[in-house]
Amino acid sequence: MFNNRTLGALALVAVTAFTPTAFAQQAAVPQTTAMLLQQTDADAAVALEALYVKLPETRELIAGAKGVLVLPDVRAGGAILGTEYGHGVLCVAGEPNMYYNARTASVGAQLGFESKSVILVFLTQKALDRFRNSKGWTVGVDGSVAFLKTGKSGSFDTNTSRAAIVGFIETKQGLMFDLSLKGARFTRAPV
Repeated sequence: MFNNRTLGALALVAVTAFTPTAFAQQAAVPQTTAMLLQQTDADAAVALEALYVKLPETRELIAGAKGVLVLPDVRAGGAILGTEYGHGVLCVAGEPNMYYNARTASVGAQLGFESKSVILVFLTQKALDRFRNSKGWTVGVDGSVAFLKTGKSGSFDTNTSRAAIVGFIETKQGLMFDLSLKGARFTRAPV
C-alpha cells in the first residue's frame, strides 16, 4: 500500500509535527527569565547531589575542576529522526554562572521520549577556555569528552581521569558509562 519513500515522508512529517510539542513545557504560569535561571540552578544542584550520592569520589573531582557544566534535564526523542535538547548552567568558582543550551540530532531507530542529566567536568583551564570562548562547541569536533569508568575496586580509572573533560550521564536506569555525546552542540544561552 505504501512504498518506502512514502513511509519515510510520513515519518518525517510525524517527527516534525510532534517533537516540538513533546518538548514544550506545560507551565501553568509563564516563567520569567529570572525564574527559569533560578529553576535551572536548583535542578543543577539536585543533579550534582544525585551524582555525589551514587559516586562519592566525584565530589573531590568536581571540587578540583576548573568548571562544571550541568544540564539537569536533557530530553531526547523521536521516531525515525531523533532530537535532544536541554539547558544548563556552567559553574566556575568566583565567577557568575553562565547558561548554555545543548542540541543533538540523529538518524536511526529511536522510539519514545527520554530524559537524562548530563554533567561535564572541565579539568584543565585550556579546555574550559576553549569551551567558553566558542560561539558553538560540538563534542567530537571542538573537543572530546571521556566518560569515567570504575574499576573492580569501585575507584575511577586513572587513565580516564587524566582527560581534559570528563562526562557523566544519568538516566532513569542510573549512571551510564557507555553512552556518547558525539555531535552534541553547546551554545551560550542569550540571557
